Amino acid sequence: MKWLFLTLLLINLGLFMLIYPQQQGSERSSLLADVGDLKLASEQESATAKDQAGRGETDEPVADAVETAESELEKPLKDAPAEPQQTQSSALPEEAPAQEVVAEPATPPPITESPPEVSIRCAMLGYVDSRAAAEEISVRMRALGFKPELQSESRNEQAGYWVLIPQQSSRREAVNIAKKLEESGVSDLWRFTSGKLVHAISLGLFRDEIRAGDRKREIDALGFDSVIQPRYREKTNYWLSYKTGDRAVLGDQDWAGLVKDFPELVRKEIECQ
Repeated sequence: MKWLFLTLLLINLGLFMLIYPQQQGSERSSLLADVGDLKLASEQESATAKDQAGRGETDEPVADAVETAESELEKPLKDAPAEPQQTQSSALPEEAPAQEVVAEPATPPPITESPPEVSIRCAMLGYVDSRAAAEEISVRMRALGFKPELQSESRNEQAGYWVLIPQQSSRREAVNIAKKLEESGVSDLWRFTSGKLVHAISLGLFRDEIRAGDRKREIDALGFDSVIQPRYREKTNYWLSYKTGDRAVLGDQDWAGLVKDFPELVRKEIECQ
């Protein structure tokens, strides 16, 4: 046990001799680090003079740079107009005030003289009984500058008055009455053998109703019953329609020449179609 104790003691002494000097060196270096580099007083004064000379040279440019930076920063802030705080009303575009629009007086169109209106009317010439007469009138109208149109119309026209013994029920009765009239001195008669007046006896055709009435009274005086009946026939009439105007005028002399050759000719205005 003693040897063991001595051995441990020697070991501890050895370790102490090794570790303690190292700890003292580290503590001394830490103390020197806190104090800083040690210099002589003369070295310290010369270093201080150099530092003051160098500081004097560098302070002015630094101050100038600071002042320049401050002036550059402050100048825009002073010169720039303050921006108004954007609100909901300022964010919206303002409507431009309505400007009163003054209408310029319209320039009147140039006055142009319109050509005089040509008065166009329509007229007709007629009636004539034959187509040949109508075509001759058309040729003469075209020579005067007109463009007539030939038109025609067929219609029943009263051509006179019949004095008749009315229709009988049979041919024999009509023949007997015709013989009695001849025996009484009436020679101007004939019998209708066909048509609408079959078995009637004609005693004359008259244009004038008065003359037809005289004939009727004469036959009645002989003891026969007679009647007056109008006579109709189909007739075609022709006429010419044309337009009148400044380019073609039917003068009095031209009209007189037409009437001389066609006495039945009549002129009258009609509605244009």
